[in-house]
Amino acid sequence: MKFKLLFYIILNFLIKNIKSDINLNNGYGFGLVEENSKCLSFIGDINNQPLCFNKLIDNKLIYSTYNKTNQIQALKIVEQSFKQLTFLQGKCLNLNYAQFGICEIYFPSCVETTYEISLPKRLCKSVCDKMVNDCPFLSSSLNCSDSNKFPPIGTLYNLTKYGYTDNNGFYKVECSDPTNFYLNSPNDQFIEICPSPLLLRNHSNSEYKEDKGYTYLSPTNCVFSCPQPFYKKNKWDQMFKMSKVLSTISFVCSIYNILTFGILSKIKSKYNLCITFFSISTVLMSLMDIVTYGIGYQEMLCPEPGRNAIQSDAACGVTGAFFHIGITTGVLWWTTMSICLYSEVKRFQMISFRYIILFNSIVSLIILIIPLSGQAFMSGTGSLGCWIRKTWYVNGSFWIPCGIALFIGAICIVLVIYEIFKISKNLSKDNKTLMFQIRPFLCVLLVGGSFLYLFIFNFNNERNLDKYKASIPNYIQCLLSSSVNGQDCLTDGPGFGAYFSFYFFTRLFGITSFCIYGTSKIARDIWFESAYNHPFFHSYIVKCLSLLGISKHFSSNSSGSNPKNFNRNGSNFNMKQNKQKSTIDQNDSISVFVSTKQDIEQEIENNVVTKENDSPNESIENTTSSKDSNASF
Repeated sequence: MKFKLLFYIILNFLIKNIKSDINLNNGYGFGLVEENSKCLSFIGDINNQPLCFNKLIDNKLIYSTYNKTNQIQALKIVEQSFKQLTFLQGKCLNLNYAQFGICEIYFPSCVETTYEISLPKRLCKSVCDKMVNDCPFLSSSLNCSDSNKFPPIGTLYNLTKYGYTDNNGFYKVECSDPTNFYLNSPNDQFIEICPSPLLLRNHSNSEYKEDKGYTYLSPTNCVFSCPQPFYKKNKWDQMFKMSKVLSTISFVCSIYNILTFGILSKIKSKYNLCITFFSISTVLMSLMDIVTYGIGYQEMLCPEPGRNAIQSDAACGVTGAFFHIGITTGVLWWTTMSICLYSEVKRFQMISFRYIILFNSIVSLIILIIPLSGQAFMSGTGSLGCWIRKTWYVNGSFWIPCGIALFIGAICIVLVIYEIFKISKNLSKDNKTLMFQIRPFLCVLLVGGSFLYLFIFNFNNERNLDKYKASIPNYIQCLLSSSVNGQDCLTDGPGFGAYFSFYFFTRLFGITSFCIYGTSKIARDIWFESAYNHPFFHSYIVKCLSLLGISKHFSSNSSGSNPKNFNRNGSNFNMKQNKQKSTIDQNDSISVFVSTKQDIEQEIENNVVTKENDSPNESIENTTSSKDSNASF
């Protein structure tokens, strides 16, 4: 131990004397001589990615190993360094100069000696200091105080064993300063490299502007991939499959409702018209997904790498318009159904229904024209279809007007439920009347509740937008350090469950409408009577009924409107039209809602009058029964 300590003391003394002898205090560092290295030409940039070819002082004489493997490794390091510099734009000065310096560090200029030894030129300390001063972030990787790596003047190489005797055998090589070369290369611009899966696009080119569907990571020219990496690929596949299945089912269910209540039904009541128009709106909404998955989600939403589809892309513009007019019309007709129901319960006269149809149609068209004129339809950074993506347009032409409509409709439904509950509670403790509230209550819960969730999700997403943007640096850092091309990196965004539910509810309306109205008894009667009266099916149905010993009679105006009396005597099953002019189907909850409330009120009125007159033989004429029995919704 004492011997080693003595050896280091002597060695330190000798080094100090040597430094003094060769005037080391004037700014020289020491370098190692590698006999396996030679002055060779630069191998060039790889994969068509510009790197150091135009940034080297002399790309014909590069200090390299014989097989140039060190250059291959150095190119990978330089490429990674340039990626990091790309995201330091706006935070550092003169990054192009830093790239010249980095190229000189990893591909040093070479000096050939007469002793068949090649020596590298190290980057000057002054250049290193300037790089760090312009960009302090580089101080973590560049130690400019290390004179062996960044000598102020040059580097000393011990060539004594090769026969060099000057300066005690230490060969001087001046440091490399690319400043003059940098100043004389004005056309060589800063090189941006985007880590995968980000893509490089020229922001100054009008072809790659944001309004063309590109989302840039400012201030760089890197654009997000499409779709944006909120979730991993398997999660996106789950949403695509959900959208495909639900939209197809919703489309079929809506077509069924249109055929049932809009075409086959002979009675065009307010009730049937509301269901028909609401179903038309869900058909338009479903068409967006059907066209999208027909073309292909990736091909439709991302027509070019890194570019989201915009309104000028024909398929995006058409499907976006379908969805928007569908969802706005659906809200308006859901609200109309609620108002009609309340008018029947309270028994006040509404305006002519043709004016309601005209009003809803005009409002829907105006709300559609506004975003179309502003080129506001696009696929967005993480969406399953084209819709309005500009904040002011989507708020002004959807969330605000439709929010008002939904608020009005919700109030009407709540008032209807309250009225029926109040009447039934005053009459008796029988809960049978309350059971008739199931269908309209489900309508409120599923349709209105779905729209409410869309509102909550949208504005919660807007509220957290700054939080999502603030997490982008972490995403970039993950990309820079990823070893699998960024496949393990995700941007911060809405939770998958919330996002999945958002798209789930927007594709559920057709199925909900079918479950509430398409499965009712009145819908089944419409289909059976239509088939029974059709020339092609009539003979087959009669034969089948006769084999079963059943006879069935329909009047020409009973489809979908009048209830039928069922009587079974032995093998005969007779269905006759009710003589009463009632349009209320007893299995239809909305109609029963109205009729039950009116019957209950009449019963209360009769009881009150009876008590006042104290006469059991006195009868009260029901003056409203015939009028109310014709109410239909």
